[in-house]
Amino acid sequence: MAAGAGTGKDTAFRGGSRARGTLFFGIALTLVFLAVAARLVQLQFVQHDAMLRDANRQLFGTVRDRDRRGDIVDSRGVPLATSIAVRACAVDPQVFLAKEGADPDGLVARLADLLSLTGDQTVKLAAGLAKTRKNPKTGETEPVRFVWAKRVLSESEWEKISAAVVASGKEASEAWRTRRQWLKVIDKMKSTGATENLQLALDAAKGWRDVAVRAEARFAGVFFPPEFQRVYPQGSLAAHVLGFGDIDGQGMEGIEKTCEALLKGTTVDRLVIRDARSRALSMMADDTRSTSGMRVELTLDSVVQAIVEEELKSAIDTYRKTDPDVHAHAIVMDPHTGNILAMANYPAFDPNHPGVDPVTNEKVPPAHRDNNAVAALQEPGSTFKPVMVAAALEEKVVNIADPLDCSTFRMENGRTIKDIHPYGMMTVEMALVKSSNPGMARIGLKLGAEKMREYVLKFGFGKRTGSLLPAERHGNVTAAEKWNLYTMGSVPMGYEIDVTTLQMACAYSVFANGGLLPKPNIVKAVHDASGGLVLATKPEMRGRIISPETAASMRRVLRKVVTDGTGRLANFPEYQLGGKTGTANMIANAEERSNGVKGYSKSRHTANFVAIAPWDAPRAVVCVSVRDTKKFGGEASSPIGRGIAKRTLAYLGVPTANGEPIQADFAPLREFQPAPVPVVYVQGAPDDENYMPDVIDPRWMDDWIEDAEAVG
Repeated sequence: MAAGAGTGKDTAFRGGSRARGTLFFGIALTLVFLAVAARLVQLQFVQHDAMLRDANRQLFGTVRDRDRRGDIVDSRGVPLATSIAVRACAVDPQVFLAKEGADPDGLVARLADLLSLTGDQTVKLAAGLAKTRKNPKTGETEPVRFVWAKRVLSESEWEKISAAVVASGKEASEAWRTRRQWLKVIDKMKSTGATENLQLALDAAKGWRDVAVRAEARFAGVFFPPEFQRVYPQGSLAAHVLGFGDIDGQGMEGIEKTCEALLKGTTVDRLVIRDARSRALSMMADDTRSTSGMRVELTLDSVVQAIVEEELKSAIDTYRKTDPDVHAHAIVMDPHTGNILAMANYPAFDPNHPGVDPVTNEKVPPAHRDNNAVAALQEPGSTFKPVMVAAALEEKVVNIADPLDCSTFRMENGRTIKDIHPYGMMTVEMALVKSSNPGMARIGLKLGAEKMREYVLKFGFGKRTGSLLPAERHGNVTAAEKWNLYTMGSVPMGYEIDVTTLQMACAYSVFANGGLLPKPNIVKAVHDASGGLVLATKPEMRGRIISPETAASMRRVLRKVVTDGTGRLANFPEYQLGGKTGTANMIANAEERSNGVKGYSKSRHTANFVAIAPWDAPRAVVCVSVRDTKKFGGEASSPIGRGIAKRTLAYLGVPTANGEPIQADFAPLREFQPAPVPVVYVQGAPDDENYMPDVIDPRWMDDWIEDAEAVG
């Protein structure tokens, strides 16, 4: 009985134990389930957004797809400014510093050696690697994502760094392979119990791991973003018109600046899927495409531009033997359309190296790059006299054949006006041919203050011409309320008025085209990246200023200026020019004022010449201005104008006066065809936290560091 009772108790106890175990297990399982459920709730709801952001940051990256800046070409399609693909080198400090074994000083030293970095570039690279930013989402401080090492690599620099990167990649790959072999040996030792050399094998595996880590870290984060370098294939040709761009390709001066919105390409950030090592696997489909900048076609003709620059250089280099500070500029304009065929300044500069003189290789101040054809104001002197004569003829206060007293006279305000060589009675025509100051002042008095100022403004002085050239100035015309008797005597002689050479070209175009004031034009057309026409400019006239009859009379008088007057040095048999010379004393500079000179300099002149070529069937207006010279207009500027006109008309195929062909030396233009440079890396957005550089060069992609499991 006792034994049976005990057996029953044992059975009951065991049953209770099982029940309690089942209960405990159920409770534990329930707790686990609840914990899992709570974690799921936390992940699914509480931390969902944060974890999704983290996952997206790991899975997706941004690649910046950037297109090239548009070209600038002349009217014949000759490239004046273009962009070529170049190799550049940059570092992602966040990727580099996250790498085990990263040595910032070592990386800076390696890149400085391989890329021939200057001291400043080396300092900037080191500072960039140490620079941090605040993550806008996490609030944590982290390294920046982009630092330039060098923007443009030479071929030798590219060969050196690419070879070094490839070698490091191969070294790391081989080290990981060797380490895996040692790990297999270690596993075999452990499984067989032959462990007497185990420590040596472990040391070998660790050593090869260290080699692989160092090799991987050597150029970690270094990549080669696609860059475009702005180049000017014709060198200094039309430099003052073109301007130049900064290192980022943005226009800083000239057409590069005013047409920035047309020339710049668009930039599109694309989403890429990447692997655990941040390498791009594929790019997400996107219909958005980056767009190359538009092609801007100028009215300039490179041959005419080269002719003008050669003539300026030849003359000014000669003048500088006695006038070291002399400089000049010139314009060639089609008077019927307002198209600017050439606009040049000398000394020139090379927009490929805008801060360096192309002749002396010395640094030059920014003023050296000023386009004085539109930016420099000057009193025009006698080149302004035809404007006043034309106004008087149009208002019929004088006739071209009327007698005119050109002797010295004293105005009512006591001012004496005289000529260097005194004249007496002459016709209005001869007064202009001989450039008589008293004769012009008397014509001005006949015209009257109100009409004189009216025609000054009608001819376009005192306001900008409307060209697209930056830094163009409007000039200065005395306000109506300040127009006095002194002004009445000065303006007809080309004083007490400031003009630009472009304004003078437009004014003489009125004589050349029959009385209309053209709006100067520098842009002929705009084309999209595929060559489609976006915009074509049309000739625009700003109004009729004088009658065709008055314009014809003025052309005949200007022809006589060249044959019988102050412009005789511009005369040549092949083509018959009309034109006018002018000399204006420059305002005394600081040195002259310190020597007691007041007002105008006694020795420094602005020497001008404006030509209509040919006078009877005009094809071009040529304006030449020589500044800071001891010479007068007829001596300094007329020969330059003659050379420009002769060669330009011959190039344009204008028949000579006697019908005989003319031989002209045309300036050769360098042919330019940019060599394609393969893009070897895709650049992500430097300031985008999702950005990660991506290696895509097919030449060594397969040899890059292979994935290997890190052991130990």
